[in-house]
Amino acid sequence: MRILIVDDSPVLRMLLRAVLESAGYEVRAADTGEQALDMLKRYTPDIVTMDVHMPGLDGYETTARILELYALPVVVLTAGTNVRDSTTAIRALAAGALAVLEKPRGLGAADFDERIDELLRTLRSMAQVKIVRRPRPAGSSPPLKATAVPISLAGQTAANTPKLIAIAASAGGPAALKALLQNLQPGQPWALILVQHIAAGFLPSFCHWLANTVALPVEIAENGQTLLPGRLYLAPDGLQTGVSAALRVRLEAASGQQGFCPSADHLFRSVACAFGKQAVGIQLSGMGRDGAEGLAELRRLGGFTLVQEPASAVIDSMPRAAIDLQAACLVLPPEGIAAVLNSIAQQIATQNVVRRGSEPCTTPPKF
Repeated sequence: MRILIVDDSPVLRMLLRAVLESAGYEVRAADTGEQALDMLKRYTPDIVTMDVHMPGLDGYETTARILELYALPVVVLTAGTNVRDSTTAIRALAAGALAVLEKPRGLGAADFDERIDELLRTLRSMAQVKIVRRPRPAGSSPPLKATAVPISLAGQTAANTPKLIAIAASAGGPAALKALLQNLQPGQPWALILVQHIAAGFLPSFCHWLANTVALPVEIAENGQTLLPGRLYLAPDGLQTGVSAALRVRLEAASGQQGFCPSADHLFRSVACAFGKQAVGIQLSGMGRDGAEGLAELRRLGGFTLVQEPASAVIDSMPRAAIDLQAACLVLPPEGIAAVLNSIAQQIATQNVVRRGSEPCTTPPKF
């Protein structure tokens, strides 16, 4: 395996190089983002490790430019797991990085061997991941208009108007979520609930980053909590997240047969059971198949299902798995998914106005 280390610390570059070369890997190192991009013109690694805080081109922009030019997996190494550092690393995830790890603190650290083992496992795993280049448009393109998407709620009644949006994402998810949620119009008439596969301990920082990135209020869901329209709820670490027909959160321990916790399949199946045709399910970028079967079940029960266009995903495994199971009513890039939701929301608002205008007058007019 060929590895490119990008870090402005000579001590850490030397440490990582020694560890990785002793494991039998070919290693090269760059101390700036600019140097890394120049090296990649002549050298093709299997994976890149990325520092975030560097002089000149920082880790966010370096990651984005690497993914714009090359289909290379990037793993972020951050100096700690406090809120500040984790939020910083999550910004790199939004730029397209696949994973975030804490940097090893030196040979004398009590957890040195644990950190190195985690690093080696992650690099071996992520180097095998097929990712998609993310070319950036030459200029800023206008958001898709709602009228660009042929969605109609003709004949829709209160019995089948959507009440809940369930979203699933994994690796590459932050970038897709940012594109989706930033294009939503304010005043969404439904609650949104999200399963995002992310390393344990990073969820509070992910929540903080989302809350400062999108217009929706964002919070981590709690058991028994009522889901309110216009808010985004995140599935908490280590618990399977579902919902009741009364729009209340149901948290439970994972069974031994479930591969992910929280699981997208669990969320989609719960939403399908509770709401059926009154729900919308969305499958975004990610590695593996989690969510595909649950989304297919939601579609079978009348729910409206949207899947990210694989070509627009950092990792297309989860979208392709859903498409292979014919779980998608529509396949669109994140901005297109936002246009669909805006279209439905606008039609609901229009129909509500019409219904209110057609209600019989119950108060005698005054003359």
